[in-house]
Amino acid sequence: MKHKLKIFSKLPLIALYLMSAIGAYTPVLADSESQVTVCILDSGCNMEDITGWNYLEGSDILSDNSGHGTGICEILLEKAPDANLVMLKCFDGESENQTDDNTIIQAIYDSVDKYHADILNMSWTLNRDSNLLHEAIQYASENGVLILAAAGNLSFQTPSGSQVYPAAWEEVIGVAGADLDENGNPISSLWYLGGEAVYVSANGSYEDQKGSSYAVPRVSAAVAGYLLENPGVTQEKVLDYLKNKAVDAGDKGYDLQFGWGYIE
Repeated sequence: MKHKLKIFSKLPLIALYLMSAIGAYTPVLADSESQVTVCILDSGCNMEDITGWNYLEGSDILSDNSGHGTGICEILLEKAPDANLVMLKCFDGESENQTDDNTIIQAIYDSVDKYHADILNMSWTLNRDSNLLHEAIQYASENGVLILAAAGNLSFQTPSGSQVYPAAWEEVIGVAGADLDENGNPISSLWYLGGEAVYVSANGSYEDQKGSSYAVPRVSAAVAGYLLENPGVTQEKVLDYLKNKAVDAGDKGYDLQFGWGYIE
């Protein structure tokens, strides 16, 4: 079975979504000597110092035809220079791509069993639910992996109110972003998908592009830094950290546009 997969890079961004609290609160890092590993499921990477696996060709050639995955890696390297980045190339192209679910599923299982991921960065969405993909997500979460995914941008394929996956699953911290005004204050836009479970908001701009894609690595980097300073913390503690780190935006306290606030 194939699903339409959309990588968000050129549309504006919104807020960071948590569709519900993560169910299993398990340790993320074992000890202070552990390295924080971020596995990135994306379109590849053109940077020589990034390693990983190409699941489309069955090789270690990570050529990125769209530049999307490369941009994600650049943000992570800038914001979390001490993290170990692993690119798991699962698709090509810019957007509206078709990718076999099994490709993504295998990459998720390998991120746990082979690469020992602490964080899973997925800057894309699927339009439809998938039981087998959800099982892979659950497996990663149960093994202590923090999973972050794009919450989506408003489009003809994903109109307002649509559920997008994997961000919609309870084990996943769905991420989007907020535009900033001329004074640097976060502002919302009708071009962003909204949701009733917005957790925090984050800036997702990258060079001359905007999209919820680029909010995901910024939050992944914040989580990576927290894990490096607090080895052995639970997933619940990470969620509390994001909530406390957020600066209130929009209506006072929690609101449906910015959640608990904006992460710098």
